[in-house]
Amino acid sequence: MDQLFNPKSVVVIGVSENPNNLARIIVENLFEFQFHGEILLIGQKEGILFGRGICTSIENLKEGIDVAVILTPAHTVPGILEACGRKKIRWAIIESGGFSEYSEEGAELEKEALRIAKKWGIRIVGPNGIGIINIENGFVVAFPPLNRKAVRKGKVSLLVQSGGVSLTYLNLLSSASVGISKIVSMGNKLDLNEIDYLKYLIDDPQTEIIGIYLESIQRGRDLLEVARSTSKPIILHKANTGEASKEIAKLHTAALANDDQIVETALKQADIIRTKDFRSFINAVKVLSLPPMKGNNLVILSRSGGIAIVAADSAERYGFRLFPMKKSFQERIHSYFRAKVIQPTNPLDLGDLFDFDLYTKILEQVLKIKTVDGIIFQHAAIGDEMQPSRKLIHTAKELSFRYQKPVAFCYLTEEEELAFIKRAFDYPIFIEPEDALSALAISREHYRKQKISKEKPPSYSVDRIRVRRLIQKSKKEERDLLLPEAFDVIQAYGIPVADYRVVYRKEELEKAMNQIEGPAALKVISPQISHKSDIGGVMLNISHLPEAEKAYDKMKRLVKGIPSGVLVQKMISDGKEVILGAKRDPSFGPVVLFGLGGIYVEVLKESSLRVAPINRLEAEEMISELKAASILKGIRGERPLDIGALVENLLRLSQLMMDFPKIEGIDINPVKVLERGAVAVDARIVLNKAQS
Repeated sequence: MDQLFNPKSVVVIGVSENPNNLARIIVENLFEFQFHGEILLIGQKEGILFGRGICTSIENLKEGIDVAVILTPAHTVPGILEACGRKKIRWAIIESGGFSEYSEEGAELEKEALRIAKKWGIRIVGPNGIGIINIENGFVVAFPPLNRKAVRKGKVSLLVQSGGVSLTYLNLLSSASVGISKIVSMGNKLDLNEIDYLKYLIDDPQTEIIGIYLESIQRGRDLLEVARSTSKPIILHKANTGEASKEIAKLHTAALANDDQIVETALKQADIIRTKDFRSFINAVKVLSLPPMKGNNLVILSRSGGIAIVAADSAERYGFRLFPMKKSFQERIHSYFRAKVIQPTNPLDLGDLFDFDLYTKILEQVLKIKTVDGIIFQHAAIGDEMQPSRKLIHTAKELSFRYQKPVAFCYLTEEEELAFIKRAFDYPIFIEPEDALSALAISREHYRKQKISKEKPPSYSVDRIRVRRLIQKSKKEERDLLLPEAFDVIQAYGIPVADYRVVYRKEELEKAMNQIEGPAALKVISPQISHKSDIGGVMLNISHLPEAEKAYDKMKRLVKGIPSGVLVQKMISDGKEVILGAKRDPSFGPVVLFGLGGIYVEVLKESSLRVAPINRLEAEEMISELKAASILKGIRGERPLDIGALVENLLRLSQLMMDFPKIEGIDINPVKVLERGAVAVDARIVLNKAQS
């Protein structure tokens, strides 16, 4: 792929002498950004453009040109690719629109273009994009006109699904004083997609931060695996966040885990920084160009007491700790003040100081404190203060990197001065404390993820053969819903189940009741009934046979004419109810869910998700991140419950989903968490109809 980004020769197809010709602008950009490779031109009419002749036939080109950039009507593209193939051109950037994004006919053109490309071994960028922008070598083949002086060269590379968003980020990053290395407008991703480009950028020495904009994620699992292979920060702006998945109506899990929830948790697992708008994306890029925020201890330095209070409020929201200054340090700072009317606490109000050298001195003294993790410096300047403010920003940058701690510089000044600062300094400037603090929180989380050991998921000794037989039997009977067999499946994977018997005739009740020690619960079993308790299909605390027979008759009336059975199960009265679930996401694969269980599961709608396979730390985080986790730890004198047993069950459920792609989804609801152990009381499994 290095040939694509660093070609020695390029042919632009579709040019003319017409000033409004878009392919002509591609050639202009190559000259504007001083591309030093060979540039050849193909058009319908002969002519001269920028001192180069326009050729009318690809057949007249020499063989082995590195890249063809195509901007012609969609219907001409397959023929052009055929001609490129004969000339041994192996990379094609198709910027033309009118393909699958436009019509069914366009989709057919795409298929034909891909067929021809594969025939000749051509790899395709696009179609329906603005191609590639490589600031490093001037290979800029976008068709909108660009200004080299307005773009800063740097270490950020972007993969963008939309051409318009590509230009938006180019402008935003440049105006934010952030340097750019490469941008790929991926378009329809007919051939190459974000996974291909991401692998290249991970190995690219000129790229230190990778940004991605996507409207859809088709290969989510591949994205996670590639992201885990690098320590380079990856920021993803994911748009189009509405629920689009087809829910499995038979499972609670589907209702609790919509598409965007899965995206959110999957990206966190792989340490991909997720942003939801342009502003937060730019702020994330800014902060990741600074040294990392390694902990929660924050110091706020501000020339305004009011803004310092605003910053302190934001710091609390983002979980930062305002580091308490030692008395000796406070006394030293207090000695610098003129009026002695401000107490030097944290936030540290510098409003009584008008000495820029003292600002620098205080900043360095704070950075020297080993237990301080980062600083916000809130500054404002007008008039004669602008020149010394520039020196202050330069010093803040130097000190930040010397002590390897982030100094998030917030600067309020006149618009012209701020624009100059952004052009002149390759140091990120924030406008509001909220932006700086949200960015520092991103840096802190990224550093934490980097420091966490990559613990591997455990592998348990389980009875796969038993599960395989149960699934095969169900498939043979053309059933996609496992009810009593679901208990057999999870037991085969070591998840404890409350003792039970299944009866299909009233005469079998006595034997079942005798085998179940203590009071029993009777539950109707029918594939047509998703939520038994809603229709009175569950009766609890049944101790005697007459009660059981009465309950049995009632349940049979509920399902009159429908094949059904009755589950007789030992009552588990103690403990708290939780749900363990799993579903198979079309992009990310199996996803494991944890939440409060029982009849309240869809009312409370509080759950946590992880993409399987999960390790022990991730299972523990799933439990601890719920607000209701404190209930399991014991409150108001209650004894703590066995969270360790829940962790084991989650890990085993994760392994089950990984081992059997035929399982579409699982509900284990409720699971009773006891002081010792966690026992499944109900379960159902949905099989994938597409699997045989």
